[in-house]
Amino acid sequence: MIPEADALLNVAAGKLLLEIAPNIAPGYGQGSASTVAMVMILAAQEYGRAAEVRAWENARLRELLSRGGVTIDVAPGGLAIAALNAENAALTKLLIGLHERAEGPDGDAALAREILAFLKESAARRRLYLPAL
Repeated sequence: MIPEADALLNVAAGKLLLEIAPNIAPGYGQGSASTVAMVMILAAQEYGRAAEVRAWENARLRELLSRGGVTIDVAPGGLAIAALNAENAALTKLLIGLHERAEGPDGDAALAREILAFLKESAARRRLYLPAL
């Protein structure tokens, strides 16, 4: 069995947080070791869902932009996180313009609400949790 990156990150974070950091003199070094461990825990959470969240967001962004009559000149770039992020950034720029128009004087209030609902759900899907210690 080949361990997944999230399992490796969690094991390493546990060692760092529970075994190494407590054996470092209190102060900067101990705090840094603990902080690095927490970042590793958060990275492990992101690893398991990163592509799924970004693919969902990009599909939903395309739906909202199409509904708003925006011409989408952004080609899907693949399933690599960097490609999904680049696509997401380009689509988000278009969404900002659509959102401004939707909330403008001649805007579409229903579309503006739909955009806000998307942003809320997107934030919820990207939420990370610090473990209780």
